[in-house]
Amino acid sequence: MTQVASAPGACVSCSSPVTGRFCSACGEEVFDPHTLTVKHFFLDTVADELIHVDAKVWRTLRALLFRPGFLSAEYAIGRRRMYVNPMRLLVIAILIYALATRAGGVIVTLQIGTVSLSIAPTRVRESATIEKTIEQLDRFHVLAPLVAATAKTVDLHAPDVHGAFHRRLEAVSEPLSFSNVALLAVALFALFHRRRALFVEHAVFSMHFVAFVLLSSLLLLPGVSLVRAAPVVAGNIFLAVSLWQFAYIATALRRFYFAGLATWRGRAAAIAAGMAIYILNSAFLTAVQAIGAAYALWSL
Repeated sequence: MTQVASAPGACVSCSSPVTGRFCSACGEEVFDPHTLTVKHFFLDTVADELIHVDAKVWRTLRALLFRPGFLSAEYAIGRRRMYVNPMRLLVIAILIYALATRAGGVIVTLQIGTVSLSIAPTRVRESATIEKTIEQLDRFHVLAPLVAATAKTVDLHAPDVHGAFHRRLEAVSEPLSFSNVALLAVALFALFHRRRALFVEHAVFSMHFVAFVLLSSLLLLPGVSLVRAAPVVAGNIFLAVSLWQFAYIATALRRFYFAGLATWRGRAAAIAAGMAIYILNSAFLTAVQAIGAAYALWSL
């Protein structure tokens, strides 16, 4: 155990008076030469940090995936040190999603009448032709004239053109796709500002929801690989993940925004709001993909 000098001193970080093991002003631990030994570094410092980080990460992920709205409620009441910060959690989810979908790509849609909407950020194979990529991303069927006009002046099958298109598509579409966090926060604030007056509360809820969507969407990857070999199995996977995501947002909304309402009113309001937000999020992702494809094509 680290030995602490009994005589009062000053904190090396903030210069406040220190009489115990830790500074009461900034939390800095009192320096002890013993902490610089190799034995202490590996047995105490490294081991403690790994256990602490792992516990916080796993605790956060379990709550994020299986307790809808819980992390946002914890943050709103000030219980935060036990969990990963919402912004950091979102960044981690974005990185994991981007790395996991880079090689094979993922394209999963929600069919509403004659319109197909993406339920997660779409990643297309870089080996796909420009025409095939546009076909996959243009869910509103508005880019055909631009493709035809560009093909008259640019060889869309040339390797350098193909590479430039996909680089520009990735540079524009990915950042815009993940910017739906801000759009969702604004929508939540507009809908529920009377229930939660602070914009940050809605932003935190948005970050947690988008992080959940990204991580849960990784379960779609097995379905993507089975589309041709076992379409029925793939369809069931897509349906199950979509229903899980919708049930998640409805439950999270009920717990975070409608906890004070009667049970049936809270559930009805949460289901209606969940449906609207789920469709709005999907429509935004679909529009962003089309905008990214149009920009990449126009800039060739």
